[in-house]
Amino acid sequence: MAPALILFDVDGTLVDTAGAGRRAMERACARVFGLDGVELGSAGVPFAGRTDPVILEEVTRALGIEPERYRTSRADLERRFLEELRSELARPEPQRRVLPGVLPLLDDLATRDELWLGLLTGNIEAGARLKLEVFDLNRFFPSGGFSSDDPDRRRIARIARAKLEAHSGKRFPPDRVTVVGDTHHDVDCARANGFRSVAVNSGWVERRSLEQARPDHLLEDLSDLERTLAALSLA
Repeated sequence: MAPALILFDVDGTLVDTAGAGRRAMERACARVFGLDGVELGSAGVPFAGRTDPVILEEVTRALGIEPERYRTSRADLERRFLEELRSELARPEPQRRVLPGVLPLLDDLATRDELWLGLLTGNIEAGARLKLEVFDLNRFFPSGGFSSDDPDRRRIARIARAKLEAHSGKRFPPDRVTVVGDTHHDVDCARANGFRSVAVNSGWVERRSLEQARPDHLLEDLSDLERTLAALSLA
């Protein structure tokens, strides 16, 4: 049987950082642009399933920042965002958690021959790694695709597969790649590349949105190991 690759989203799929990313982004905008009331100004910008560059551009637009000013400030904004995110994640937060079933599932998958794990996330890589570091989850994911590779999630999926092929020295046919995520964006990027999709209703989008995306499998979360393995064609 051909080697298989499973690509995991981060926020809402593996972990819940209790809003650390949004708060870090809002504070970064406030400091870089010298603004007050950023939380109110950015409240209408959706974050779930979208890539950091797209979110940042929309947040700054909602705050009235001129596009040219945003472009010239982007590197500083990203640096400040990572500083704020690191600070956020260092603070005690009882609601921050690994999502149900994630650790038993990853422990199981990590022992399987001819199976590789990677990330496929809208986070920039440094941000994703900070979020996973809090929970000691980076050890499961040697590589992946991030919005620091490309702002478009469909292309991120292709990049993730290419990176894991380079890392493993294996070829992963599209039908042997599965994307696990909590939004319709995850399902879409899987379908656009001929990959399989397993959606989990553990994030911040309505179940109806996931149903309408028509993933290959839809789970409430990853807590039922046997059912999850079956959805991944590993049972």
